[in-house]
Amino acid sequence: MEHFDSLTAAFLGALQGITEFLPVSSSAHLIVASWFFSGKALPLELNVSLHVGTFGAVLLYFRSYWWQLGNGFWRKARYGERSFSTSVLFPCLLWGSVPAALFGFFGKDLIEHFFHNPTSTLVPLAGVGIVLWLADTRAPRKRALGELKLRDGLLIGLAQACALIPGVSRSGATIIGGRLLGFKKKDAVEFSFLLGTPAMLGAALLSAKDMFAYADSPTFYLGVGVSFVSGYLTIKYFIKFLARFNFLAFAVYRLALCAVILSMITLAEV
Repeated sequence: MEHFDSLTAAFLGALQGITEFLPVSSSAHLIVASWFFSGKALPLELNVSLHVGTFGAVLLYFRSYWWQLGNGFWRKARYGERSFSTSVLFPCLLWGSVPAALFGFFGKDLIEHFFHNPTSTLVPLAGVGIVLWLADTRAPRKRALGELKLRDGLLIGLAQACALIPGVSRSGATIIGGRLLGFKKKDAVEFSFLLGTPAMLGAALLSAKDMFAYADSPTFYLGVGVSFVSGYLTIKYFIKFLARFNFLAFAVYRLALCAVILSMITLAEV
């Protein structure tokens, strides 16, 4: 973590932990923040490394789901029992993760080359924010997570793949997908976070070799630790927030962030 001191690493870890689960695009925030601090874009490997902390956060928060899944597989192997976790949820998470895995594996270099800069985040930030608010306010609110089908998992997975472009937001894209498919807000959000778990793990494994470059740096572990704590707290309070409010605040925030980024770019060119 060459040009990042401990304070900056902690800040970036907190930024990652908060924005990974809010529909505001963690990658866009990290690109802009590191560009502001050092005059250069955050290395993609460091961006992915901070996902290790948020991966741990979502594992811990949704531990009951993972326990049910593990217990379901054990009972299926021993007694031949079928359950929602093993027969529906797991296949949906598996197939829903395929589009992002393929897009990330084959398009990693192109994404880093063309989209990892502040200017490229402007259109996705504004556009997805508006679509998120419209999808939430106008979509039907009938389906529960127990009504999940394989087709739903795959379609939401395609939305997740689009979020590899900075500014789109993984949680924003998948929540939009869930809401457009008719899932209730809470259920759409929960599936979004569950689907993000293998995506975060896969992204970290894909860049595991590059992460070793930071293995001897205390600031790396500081950033990961802070992202874990801030990520866990964000999941907890974001779900509570959505029980009372809609996504308008996040749409407004994304538009405001666009204005800030545009001002930064303009000032840098003067």
